[in-house]
Amino acid sequence: MPKKIVIITADWDYFKDQLTALCSRFIRAGINCEMKDYGSLDALQLIIKYGIDNGLVRIPQIYLISNGEIRRITYEITSDLRLVIKDLDNYLK
Repeated sequence: MPKKIVIITADWDYFKDQLTALCSRFIRAGINCEMKDYGSLDALQLIIKYGIDNGLVRIPQIYLISNGEIRRITYEITSDLRLVIKDLDNYLK
């Protein structure tokens, strides 16, 4: 089964444009990528099953789906408001 990236975001998400561009880069690289609004049923199912930490849900959520396995990709927000995904290449191997 090919790898798929699912990015869950919202209209009010500061990083939405950046994530849309990232998804487009994935698609150009031959990796299936899909953007979902956090209110959609598919997104809510992923969030409820994989996206709650200490009772909190962080938006955006980024998932890698491969061979039936779903992994949430972690990221940091820097003090200058940049979203940094560490070791992205490791997720895609």
